[in-house]
Amino acid sequence: MSASRAGMSVRRRLLRNFSLLFLGTIAVLSLFYLWASWNNRDAEADDELEEIAGIVVAKAERGHDGKVSLHYGPRRQELLADVQGLQVFVYDPVNKEVLIEQPVGMRKGLPLSPEIAWKFAFLVVDRDSEPERPRLQLLLATLDSPAGPLQVAIGRDEPHDTLQPRWVAYTVMREVLPVIGPILLLAIGIALYTLTKALAPVAKAAEEANRITVDTMGKRLDTAVPAEIRPLVAAFNRALDRLDAGFAEQRRFTANAAHELRTPLALLRARLDGMGDADAAEAFRPDLERMTRLIEQLLAVSRLDSHMPMTKADVDLIDIAGDVVARMAPLAVAQDKQVSLTAPDHPVQIYGNADALSAAVRNLVENALRFTPAGSAVEVVVADGPHLEVHDAGPGIPVEDRPHLFERFWRGRNRQGGAGLGLAIVAEVIALHGGRIAVDKSPMGGARFDVSFGAPAAAE
Repeated sequence: MSASRAGMSVRRRLLRNFSLLFLGTIAVLSLFYLWASWNNRDAEADDELEEIAGIVVAKAERGHDGKVSLHYGPRRQELLADVQGLQVFVYDPVNKEVLIEQPVGMRKGLPLSPEIAWKFAFLVVDRDSEPERPRLQLLLATLDSPAGPLQVAIGRDEPHDTLQPRWVAYTVMREVLPVIGPILLLAIGIALYTLTKALAPVAKAAEEANRITVDTMGKRLDTAVPAEIRPLVAAFNRALDRLDAGFAEQRRFTANAAHELRTPLALLRARLDGMGDADAAEAFRPDLERMTRLIEQLLAVSRLDSHMPMTKADVDLIDIAGDVVARMAPLAVAQDKQVSLTAPDHPVQIYGNADALSAAVRNLVENALRFTPAGSAVEVVVADGPHLEVHDAGPGIPVEDRPHLFERFWRGRNRQGGAGLGLAIVAEVIALHGGRIAVDKSPMGGARFDVSFGAPAAAE
């Protein structure tokens, strides 16, 4: 199957097939109608000739002298004039007199043999002397009239030979299309409506599937669908079950591993504190801190992925930022750096979880201190909104790296240490509080992390 055909929608494919089926059916019916009409043309022509013959003799009168006169009104003359190649011959067998011969001499071409002369007969006569003209359709009959029996020969050009294309076009335009056209349009409309209604459950299932994310694990597609797509929906739900089970196993492993590593790290820290060689202990301490930080981040990720409900309350964003700055200040001083807080003199309230928000702010400050060079500062700014910014004087974030900065385990070209989890945790915590985070260039020369939260309304 070609790629273009495989990519065609089911709706379009069915509509195309239905349309082709309708067109084929209509074409067959139209051809049958044309064939039937064509075969009936001789009968129609015979009826027309018989009608003309009746018109010709309808007003015949026999006078006192025994002579027969034919009379035509204007309407009858117009009717006779409309017939192509009309020929009329009327003979009075009583007086043995030709009453009309139009055109003159037409009787020479009539097959008036004794066997068929003046019997009620319909004939088609070849014009041997004029092969370029259509054949002659002819009625020979003895008709009763007001003047008595009259022998009549009515002829006309046969329309079949020279007028076939015109007859087909005329029949199609005047008889076939006015009936078949609306039926075709109605059939296509009904097919389109039926297909749309039939495929609506598929579109609904696709919308439901698009709404399933890692934050809505446990949600499944509605199985109240037509029987034709129920196996697909059921298979999709089973695949989601397997994915959920895999995610749950992964979260359990991460949490268990982090918890199991906490105790060895605590013991290692105690041994370092008790070492007699302080210089050797300090050499190992940075690695120990990085391992401890990684374990804390893994536990934080595990808690976020488990979607455990967080206890929220009205908290002051200034208090949270101030506590983080106070705890991080000694670390900054030890690295010949500074960390400061700029905030208004009134509380900046936010409805959230203080621990989670504190961890997010701490990650931002730690990240800024990691890249800010010695002798420079990190500035935390809290403003109404609620709004929080963290500025540093480091190398900044390249524009091409910014879209990936908050992805888990992503590390840019200028990243130093770390596992690529800190900023991902920050983004998830802020998202859980209805906020957003962006990164830009700071006036201090480095990066500026801009955090905006929603309205600071308290929970009901």
